[in-house]
Amino acid sequence: MCLVIGAGGGIGGHVGKRFAAGGYHAVLCRRSDQEGLDRLIESAKAAGHEAGGDASGRLIDATEAESLETLVRETEANVGPIRVALYNLGAQIGNRARSDTSY
Repeated sequence: MCLVIGAGGGIGGHVGKRFAAGGYHAVLCRRSDQEGLDRLIESAKAAGHEAGGDASGRLIDATEAESLETLVRETEANVGPIRVALYNLGAQIGNRARSDTSY
C-alpha cells in the first residue's frame, strides 16, 4: 500500500496513480476539494485496473494535532501495511516563511 499525503494535481497525484498502475493500493490524501479528490481516486483506480491496483482517499488537515498519527493508524487498520509513503505537503503555503509555519 502506498500512502500519499499531499495528493493534488501535481507530483502527489501522479505518484499515487503510478503506484496504483504498479499494483499498489494508493491512499490519496489532501487538505481540501473533495470533488477533485474523488476524480483523482477514480483516475488512479483506472490506472491500476489491469495491474490489480486500487485507490481510496480522504481529506485531512495535517496542521491539526495527531491528524497524521490517526491517518497512519486508521489506514493500516483498514487498508493494510504502508509499504511506501510520500509526504508532499507545503508547496501551497503562499508568502509565509517556513519558519512561520507551526509544526
